[in-house]
Parts: sequence; structure tokens; C-alpha cells
Amino acid sequence: CRWERLNKMVATLQALRPPRAMRWVIRWRWITGSLVVVALAAFFFIHHWWILVLTGGLLVGAFYAYRVAKHRGRIVGEGSEGEALVAKVLDNMTMDARVLHSIQFRSGDKPREIDHLLITHNTMFVIETKYLRGRIVGDVQDREWTLHKRAHKTRSRYKRGFYNPLKQVATQIYHLRSHLESNLSDRWAHECSQIWIQGVVVFAHPQGDASAVVNHEHGVVSIENLPQYLANYRPPSRASRLSYGLRRE
Repeated sequence: CRWERLNKMVATLQALRPPRAMRWVIRWRWITGSLVVVALAAFFFIHHWWILVLTGGLLVGAFYAYRVAKHRGRIVGEGSEGEALVAKVLDNMTMDARVLHSIQFRSGDKPREIDHLLITHNTMFVIETKYLRGRIVGDVQDREWTLHKRAHKTRSRYKRGFYNPLKQVATQIYHLRSHLESNLSDRWAHECSQIWIQGVVVFAHPQGDASAVVNHEHGVVSIENLPQYLANYRPPSRASRLSYGLRRE
């Protein structure tokens, strides 16, 4: 019965399309190729002086689209590398659980994505991977955390803020529960409501220092400690359960 319940939930989540970020990379690549083809066709088949101006403009646009695709592709590639490391850890665990990667679903008329989902008999782990090189600092309640790092070429130090991943995963949980309750029958929606959903943020970069933010109580772990954290995790008692996903901001 338990695995029947899990299969019902999984059936509402599986999707075959590539992640949304990768779809944008593909779109920019298509734009680049289309502009180049149009520019060449115009140059060879339309014999007017102004075609040189048009061709130049199209090639400039193609170069811009190429740069955007390259930049987005690098970001997606780094994120995919981190997700692959976490996926390998999850797939090699011996827990009695179901593991899904790159989950996609719709909630609130928008597409939603989850890096990894691990489902046991009493807990559903929503796992967000962060593949960040550098030192990460921040507090649980902060809206943004800060990444301190060095530039690749100049080696100069700089910092940038990024949205608190705990708040990010809390929002994912909120929409996941909403999606399941909306797409399952009353019986299975009730069964789903009995499962505790726990958010987990995993820092996976080998050159990342997340020691200042690692907090097992709130589900922030390094990739080295992920198996131990999941194996030892116990959901709170039913009386004290306040859905983590509803504490979003």
C-alpha cells in the first residue's frame, strides 16, 4: 500500500522535458543559428547596398545571442555538475526509499522544478543542490546569503548575494504539496498529507566552504554528510508538525 501511494504521487511529477534553464540555452542557440542563416541568405541572394547594413546588424545580433547562450550554458553546466554529484550519492544509498531527479510539475499556473526528491515511508525530502565555489555566509532568517570568492582571471576578491536557499526550498515544498493535493484523489491526497516534507540544501562544490551556514537542524548540509543526515533523520512528532513549506517568505 505504501509503494502504491508513492507511485501515485510520482506519476503526477515525472516529466521528460529538459530543465527550464536548459530550454533557455537551447532557445538562444536557435536564435544564434537563425540569425546567421538569415544574414548569409540575405548577403548572397539580395543584391542591394543596404543589405550590407542589414547583414551586419544580423551578425551583431547573432554574436550577442551566442554570448548569452554561452554564458547561460556555463551556468547550467556548473549546476548540472553539482546535481550529478548529489544524484550519485542518493542513488548509492541503501535506504528503503524512492529517488527522483530533476522533478518538474505545475503549480499556480507556473512550471516548478526540484533538483532531487527522496521519498521514504514517512518523509519526503525536497533536496536543492548548490554548486558554489567560495565561502558562503548567511543566517537562516536572512533574505540573501553572501558568496565570497576570487575571480578566475584577475584573482581579485569579490562577493555577490544569492537568494536564501532555505526560503527557496520552502517555496518549492509549498508548491509541491499544493500540486499533490490538487492532482490526487481525496484518498491519496489525504495519504500524502500524512507525509512530512523536509527541505534539504546541499552544498556540493569541492572548493566551496559552507561551514558558516551548515545547520542540520534546518536541513543545510555538505555533500559529504548528506547520507548520514538522511539516514539519521527523524520527522518531528505528529503533534508538533508545522509544514516547513508553509513558512515561506
